[in-house]
Amino acid sequence: MPSGRDLPAIDRWALPELFLTTVRTLTENEYLAGARIPADHPYYTDRLPEMGPTGGIDPLLLLECCRQAGPYAGRELLELQPDGRFLLESCTLALPGILTAGRTEGPAELALAVTAQSRPGAGTARRVSYTCDMTVPAGRLGAAELRVRHLPRELYDTLRPPRTRRAKVSLGAPIEAGTPVAPHLVGRTRPDNVVLTQVALRQGRAHARLRVPLGNPALFDPSYDHVPAMALLEAARQLSLFTAAETWGALPRHTTVAGYDFAFHRFVEPHTPVTVRLSAYDSAEQGDPPGTRLPQLRSFRVMFEQNGTVAAEGRTHLTTVASPALVPGGDPS
Repeated sequence: MPSGRDLPAIDRWALPELFLTTVRTLTENEYLAGARIPADHPYYTDRLPEMGPTGGIDPLLLLECCRQAGPYAGRELLELQPDGRFLLESCTLALPGILTAGRTEGPAELALAVTAQSRPGAGTARRVSYTCDMTVPAGRLGAAELRVRHLPRELYDTLRPPRTRRAKVSLGAPIEAGTPVAPHLVGRTRPDNVVLTQVALRQGRAHARLRVPLGNPALFDPSYDHVPAMALLEAARQLSLFTAAETWGALPRHTTVAGYDFAFHRFVEPHTPVTVRLSAYDSAEQGDPPGTRLPQLRSFRVMFEQNGTVAAEGRTHLTTVASPALVPGGDPS
């Protein structure tokens, strides 16, 4: 099991945010990893009480476990520079089993079967892709693919000088400013887990300002000098939940993420405002999204703009379950 001294290999410094427990090598590019799914966590299990068993495992927690397994094994097995930095370039997540295998409210063990591929990047950079197949004792959840760029520390320091990095985080952080949207509108109970403010919606199109609570270690690790991709994915989820509720009456307490497909183009700076834009679309006309057999599947395009430039963009897929009786294999009692 990784210990506190191993945390730089996973890119997490706060112990409560470390979920990876084991890594076992199978071949030179295949390995098995284990992670713990906590029964209680201030961010990952913060959801409305009415959700009950339909809340299940947080899809972003699954993606975070995959994200932790990648850097650890990349440095240990692919012999990447120990103090280099991993930058997420794209990710896909497909969870066809989220409503059946994912219906656990207590602690659970997540098993990850990972295949890693590495290839040269520009200069001394390396590009690595991880495909993670995820199962829990109740069955298979789905799979994720993360494509990352690994930069040696000296190259990263050239792009992001340490003094500049510290200044970027201490310039007042406008993205943290603003009153958060009411937590229940985005499936939350705690305001410090809400990452949206100034939300507006009209005819299936929404926009909002990003707010990242820098004191929330699940959303902003103290070692970061930019807004992490996971915080952007949370914003995409929250704006999608808000839109689904206002447009179709799909209440956040009965709705969960079934899939993501996102690309991250550039650093999102923590001291400059970010606008989040969303539009709903008919997934049936755009090819099969993840878990097409899931009930009430709804899809959204989401874009993050900063300084007039698109910093990240992609798609979010939600599935809605009105009650446990509608979950395949669910128990209405």
